[in-house]
Amino acid sequence: MIAKPRYLLDLNIVLDFLQRREPWVTAARGLFEAERQERVDLYVSADAISTLFYQARKALPAPKAALMIELLLQRLRIADVTGAVLQRAFRLGLADLEDAIQAAAALEAGIGVLVSRDAKDYKGLTDLQVLAPDIALAALKLGRP
Repeated sequence: MIAKPRYLLDLNIVLDFLQRREPWVTAARGLFEAERQERVDLYVSADAISTLFYQARKALPAPKAALMIELLLQRLRIADVTGAVLQRAFRLGLADLEDAIQAAAALEAGIGVLVSRDAKDYKGLTDLQVLAPDIALAALKLGRP
């Protein structure tokens, strides 16, 4: 049996989906649909959860925001953020720490693809493939990781 592809979603992709941000929601929705159809395992880094809750809380009452995050956690897998991940994040040399932590979490978890609209933020990484959401979705449709 061929293993399913595993993608770590940059925070912007999850926010596109949750907040229905145009014009990006279509590709984000497609990735979540592929996950629902069990064609891909989607991950977020553990540190992204507090930011997602913060963003949800700005638009919703706290109980509804918490429920939204709980439902999201039923669908997404979590890439742990450990001391080793943080150390690796600093060694990656990326300009933004949040991006570096996401990349390091993916690498430490053995996830080879990070899906982001901001590929330039991950410039210089050689061990991690960074794909725009529409490209990642097209790769899934073609049966490629």
